[in-house]
Amino acid sequence: MGRTLSLLLALAGGVAIAVQARITGALRTELGDASLAATVTFGSGLVLMLLVNGLVGANRRGVVQLVRGAATGRFPWVFVFSGLLGAFAVYGQAVTVDLVGVALFSLVFISGQMLSSTLMDTLGWVPAGRHRLGLRRAVGVLAGLAGVGLALSPRLFGGGFGGGLGGAGVAPGTELLLALGLPLLIVLAGGLLQPPQMAMNAVMGAAVGRIEPLVLFNYLIGTMALLAVAAPQIAAGGLARLPWGPGDWWYYTGGLLGSVVVIGGALLTRTIGSLLFTLGLVAGQLAGSLVVDAVWPTRGAEVTWQVMTGAIVTLLALVLASSSTLRTSLQAPPGMPLQTTRSGSS
Repeated sequence: MGRTLSLLLALAGGVAIAVQARITGALRTELGDASLAATVTFGSGLVLMLLVNGLVGANRRGVVQLVRGAATGRFPWVFVFSGLLGAFAVYGQAVTVDLVGVALFSLVFISGQMLSSTLMDTLGWVPAGRHRLGLRRAVGVLAGLAGVGLALSPRLFGGGFGGGLGGAGVAPGTELLLALGLPLLIVLAGGLLQPPQMAMNAVMGAAVGRIEPLVLFNYLIGTMALLAVAAPQIAAGGLARLPWGPGDWWYYTGGLLGSVVVIGGALLTRTIGSLLFTLGLVAGQLAGSLVVDAVWPTRGAEVTWQVMTGAIVTLLALVLASSSTLRTSLQAPPGMPLQTTRSGSS
């Protein structure tokens, strides 16, 4: 696969992530509960991965190797539960997207990835080893946070949520914290947790040799955790609100999109390396989220100039933070495996 096609597919993967977030937000509106919506999204991915791993012999053997590796200490057994971190991120989608839109969700999530991956690289907590925090990377991270702050400024200082809460302003203090601050903190935490999940998956992938068994366990563990959280809603008859009409099939595609992006990423990084794949993915996610908020808005979506500028600033900041490694990635021959397996957005 050529580099240009791989980059285009990475961009498409980013758009798929934005669409997944919007689908999860729509489910939350339909079901009236974030935990139920996240469970359905994760559960749809689990169904796909059960089929993928059950029908392919090499994947079945990979599942056995994964279990054996955890039992024999080839990698820390706790890594098998990395799906809990992914489940938390999807829960953040369900909690937040309907309130602030896909674009702001994406920006806050990506800022968490940037912070976490920078810390992990600096401390050497990734398979690729320790990387010194240089001036350009530090400036890039700070600029990315500034871009997120710019995008959030109308909500924080512009008198409330606008259409996000039926046109009513939000009072300062506790109400603002609960209405905006707490959901965005959940999203930020999800972004902070994704690089550790990717690092754990990288270690297990090296031991197993295939990505599909890892994705299966991610969805299995995550779905079980979300089922436990949603148990009171399920017991109260929440599943009766699931949309089952002929035109409602799309509600159940969120997990499918996520699993395809993860598996596709494992293939694309062999062509363009993980850094270029990550940059393409983030660019696609930011662009896709702006389009989704424009053509399929939630009640809280506002595509303002601050949001658009913040997205551009964040993407440019990410490129700046990754500039030294990016130069090497662009100069490498297409198809050459690259040693750029750092976690997250850097």
